[in-house]
Amino acid sequence: MRLLLRADGNARIGLGHVMRLLALAEILRPDFAEQVFLIREPDDALAKQLAVAGVAVLALPIRTLPEEAADLAARVLRPTDVLVLDGYDFRYDYQNTMRGAVHRLICLDDLHAFPLAADLVLNPAGGPTAADYELRQPGARLLSGPAYAPLRAAFREADPGEDAAAAPDPFTVFVCLGGADPTHQTRRVATELLALPMVAQVHAVVGSAYQGWEALHAWAAGQPNLSLHRHLGAAELAALMRRCGAAVCSASTISYEYCAAGGGLLLLLPTAENQHDLDHYLRAAGLARPFTAAPNILTSPEVGRLAAQLRAAQRRVFDGQAPMRLRQELRALLLPPPPFALRPATATDSAQLLAWTNEPAVRRFSFNAEPVAEADHERWFAARLADDHALLLLAQDAATGRSAGLIRFAVEAETATLSYLLDPDFRGRGLAPLLLLAGTRRLLAQFAQVRRVLGHVQAANAASVHAFERAGFQRQTMVSPANSLMFTWLGPG
Repeated sequence: MRLLLRADGNARIGLGHVMRLLALAEILRPDFAEQVFLIREPDDALAKQLAVAGVAVLALPIRTLPEEAADLAARVLRPTDVLVLDGYDFRYDYQNTMRGAVHRLICLDDLHAFPLAADLVLNPAGGPTAADYELRQPGARLLSGPAYAPLRAAFREADPGEDAAAAPDPFTVFVCLGGADPTHQTRRVATELLALPMVAQVHAVVGSAYQGWEALHAWAAGQPNLSLHRHLGAAELAALMRRCGAAVCSASTISYEYCAAGGGLLLLLPTAENQHDLDHYLRAAGLARPFTAAPNILTSPEVGRLAAQLRAAQRRVFDGQAPMRLRQELRALLLPPPPFALRPATATDSAQLLAWTNEPAVRRFSFNAEPVAEADHERWFAARLADDHALLLLAQDAATGRSAGLIRFAVEAETATLSYLLDPDFRGRGLAPLLLLAGTRRLLAQFAQVRRVLGHVQAANAASVHAFERAGFQRQTMVSPANSLMFTWLGPG
């Protein structure tokens, strides 16, 4: 199975779409050994950057998008491919042509301005819901907010000395208005910051696609409190961010990278219409302030307190778990729709549940292999039905109406622990991962406070181990007691 990534980037439109897909490719590399980037005529610097990232590159000629879609569908795409699109010109007709030629289609979209044919939509901005989209693919899902934002590893990994170090000075300011800065805001912003007497140092960053480097460099030579940086690698960029207690960023991925790298006094300057949602989210969530407020904030005696407040809020939201959430959702995306519906268990299901519980194969892989007495089961089942922190769901087979299995959850604070079983007649059909996924989705919809779902499996139960992995659960490195393995599904946070 290949992961194909389609985006364009240059000095005119910037490199934001390309960088988001490179981050996603990095995160999904354990699941997709073959990754191919589809891009129109990348310049030498961008082609080198893609090669360093370890993705194969297929350079596309300039032609109309309908022609491109038809040609790719006929000659390049395979029915087993997963294709990811990131760009504002890849509208419904283009998507629909591509969707017919691949296994799954994913779109990164922060506009919600036209219908989508994607199976999965990623919007890094918090706030939009499925109601804001016209999702035409049956069963399509939306993942929104920082919990699912693809960021490069350098920004997700904690600084080893961070806990011991004091928070950086808010008067050392990081400035990046996008690598290409197509609206040429860098010089103006740096000038305004340097005019404030308390600002000690400004670090301005542009990328390889920035047009006008020579003029900017010549101007910066006369500014002793300005350091100019060009085309930094991810590790260098993250290290520079951690030295700066304040930042002026466009309302784009660079803002998220600053928050995830350590954060501080984040001042937003939107540079494009498509940044509206992310700008609104960051300010409404208390993670940033508008750049227009910079003179008042930086001259205030409360600037240190505000920087610390924003930094703490950013660290709560950017918890470093987005890669795990994205990998679990991508694995789940590959599963077919379940051939059953879930319904809550009722008192009339008691006899069926006891029969399943005492079935020999179930007892063999239970942590307590002894058969369950009917009286004990009745007491347990009645208590679970009355427990507001328990959820018991039966899978009702769509074709026959028979009960095919059970999944149950015990909720304690932000954690839910599950167990499941299948009727003997329904085993061997690949239903276990579908039951795990459907039950977990139902749980998270009903218990919004749950942040993680745990499952414990005997290491010898190979079928159940495989089911958890196919459903998207991540195996933990630790081995649980009694020679069992623990699997985790992370909620949206």
